[in-house]
Amino acid sequence: MMGRPPRQSVDLQAVTRDVKARLRHVIGELEAIEQQQDPILASPRDVYIDLDMAIHQLESAMATMRKAWWP
Repeated sequence: MMGRPPRQSVDLQAVTRDVKARLRHVIGELEAIEQQQDPILASPRDVYIDLDMAIHQLESAMATMRKAWWP
């Protein structure tokens, strides 16, 4: 019976720092969008790009967590 190869050791503190940094970045981007005073967003393309990048950062943070905490 073949088992799973041993899992590589992971520096959970480094991964946690990385995930927190990504989340801080996302929160900063979203707060900047939320603080805009215009009833109609001044630059919808820029807002879309910021939202899209926030989504990618969140997905990256989730992938990092999945890789570190779940084999």
